[in-house]
Amino acid sequence: MHFLAPLFLAGLAATLVPILVHLIGRRRARTVRFSAMDFLFASQKKVATRLRLRQLLLLLARLGAIAAVPLALARPFAVGRADLPATVARAQSAVLVLDDSASMRVRMGRTPLFERAQARAREILGLLGRDSEVALVLGSEGADAPVGELTQDRARVGRVIDAQKPSLKAADLALAVRRAAQILSTAGHSERRVFVLTDGAAHAWDAAGPPPPDRSPAVVLVDVTEGALPKNHAIVGAEVGPASQLGPRGVKLTAEIANFSDVPEKDLAVTLRVGGRAVARGLADVPAHGRARKAFLHAFPEGGYYDVVLELPEDALAVDDRRFVRVEVRKQARVLLVDGDPRTIRRDDELFYLETALRPGEAAVESQLEVQSVPADGLPKKLSDYDVIFLCNAKAPPAAAVAALRAFVEAGGGLFISVGENVDPDAYQAALGDLLPQPLKGARAIAPERRTEGESGLEGEGPAERLGRIDRRHPMLTVFSEDAVLRKAPFYRLMLLAPTPDTESRRTLLRFESGAPALVEAEIGQGRVLLFTSTIDRDWTKLPINPDFTPLMQQAARYLARAPMREPEPPGVVGRPHQLPILPEVTRIEVTLPQGAHKLFDRAELSGRRELAFADTWEPGFYHVATAAADGTLEPRPALDFAVNLDAKESDFAKARVSAPAAAGAGERSAQASADAPTRRIELWHAVAAALLVFLLLEGTITRRG
Repeated sequence: MHFLAPLFLAGLAATLVPILVHLIGRRRARTVRFSAMDFLFASQKKVATRLRLRQLLLLLARLGAIAAVPLALARPFAVGRADLPATVARAQSAVLVLDDSASMRVRMGRTPLFERAQARAREILGLLGRDSEVALVLGSEGADAPVGELTQDRARVGRVIDAQKPSLKAADLALAVRRAAQILSTAGHSERRVFVLTDGAAHAWDAAGPPPPDRSPAVVLVDVTEGALPKNHAIVGAEVGPASQLGPRGVKLTAEIANFSDVPEKDLAVTLRVGGRAVARGLADVPAHGRARKAFLHAFPEGGYYDVVLELPEDALAVDDRRFVRVEVRKQARVLLVDGDPRTIRRDDELFYLETALRPGEAAVESQLEVQSVPADGLPKKLSDYDVIFLCNAKAPPAAAVAALRAFVEAGGGLFISVGENVDPDAYQAALGDLLPQPLKGARAIAPERRTEGESGLEGEGPAERLGRIDRRHPMLTVFSEDAVLRKAPFYRLMLLAPTPDTESRRTLLRFESGAPALVEAEIGQGRVLLFTSTIDRDWTKLPINPDFTPLMQQAARYLARAPMREPEPPGVVGRPHQLPILPEVTRIEVTLPQGAHKLFDRAELSGRRELAFADTWEPGFYHVATAAADGTLEPRPALDFAVNLDAKESDFAKARVSAPAAAGAGERSAQASADAPTRRIELWHAVAAALLVFLLLEGTITRRG
């Protein structure tokens, strides 16, 4: 037996007091002469026996009660063999790494693994030697340290342990152990250990990073699963693709299902939910430690963005039984092309390259654009039948046509204007007026005109203009990178525009390297107008034979038609920032989290920034975005909505090898190699205190009955 405070044992001397009281106060029998001696002698003998027994029990109770007080204060304990892979009872510097990753939410029996880890952490905390110092680090991505400095206040550390909750982030124990090693680099004890309380999964040690400090501590792995492998299945991926056999809005959604247990899954139910409603169900067979795919075909009622969930029955880890996907269903956009320079030779026609870009081959289903072309004098009377009109190198339209175009744009239509030899700047300005995003000034040649025989266009052996920086913040240009092939297209002639400052309703989307505008946008009423300062064919530029011409024209058509233009971004991962583009006119952004909470970013937080790194992605699900312009009214922006899913590796409980910490750079020696037998301290003062209560109760009972 050992004592934490042996000086209190001096209080055992107080046990002499009841002995002395017992001896001094002992009753002595008086000699009484009486005639019936035999009867009295027998009676007195029975009473004396009971009295001696009572006095002896009373003495023992008092001795025990008095002795128990100093014994309890001396904090007795015994040293026994521990079930931990390292000696705990000695004074040491220790850091507890508590794995709070998503996989620790698994229930084995009725208790989540994280609660088991908390209990083991409290156990280790209580078993540490008297002068030990301890800190606490969490084991998920980011390696937060709730108690980031070594302290001897173990009661405080215990309270912090109790207050922790499991996160939904991925584990990164290698980083957590490096963080613990940094804390221990200033430890006051030569014996230093890192206790890692985890489910023992191998994926937690995959992270790479800088090597640990020179004096690395021993790493003690405490597997709270006790070597067991929890049964778990999960949806670890999802794919979205077209299903043209169902029509233009047909979509194929494929779930990738993984089984991480030793038992195969037969007839595992898979559910497809759209907008929270189950629309299809199927069954899948998944082999043990294998994967399977389940495909669904679904036709959406109309174009737009949809929240889609692929779902499995809940098991021990329910959070990975769902996969969240944002699906974009392209709506059919009706496009009217107005040919301002028709030719008998198809290749020389003004619309040849544009038509090819908007409906490439038989890919009408892919582009989802319904295209019709008319000559400049054949403009339909009912423009409302179309979503977008391309006015290509046409002469200034008459007043009636201009009035129809203006009404079309103000009602929400899109108008694209390209220039050429038929465009007279003065006539255009007089006819269209403020329907033009910017006044036309005049054409300027960059290279001499060198036409080859039998082909229209510029040879362009001299200098040429090229596009400058691409502003990817604009939704029409998000598909292009900064070094896009688009910037290599030469322009040999262009239409100069009168200088006009950008406003909220008028902006320059593309500029040439010289600074001259190439593509200008204006918002008129509910619609949009794009002005392209070159030709849509090869008369002034080689852009139509540039690989990026097709996506540029399709993006323009979809943008003007307010139709979806790109595939939604792949789902994000819990805990990792999501980049939200900030358009120039945006003054506020509000993000609604899956559980309904709102995060608002005002003008001061957005000013001068092209993107917002939204970091509050702590839960899987759908995040919905709304933005506000100068008037302050928040409007939903479905194109900016995004999905966040659990990191798929958190579903795999395959155990790490013993050498995993060393391989991750965690420590230079393993706890299993320790020469000392693992021990633990067994506290005895609780039993002594309980005995004190028993002795006091016994003493009180004997005294009352005496």
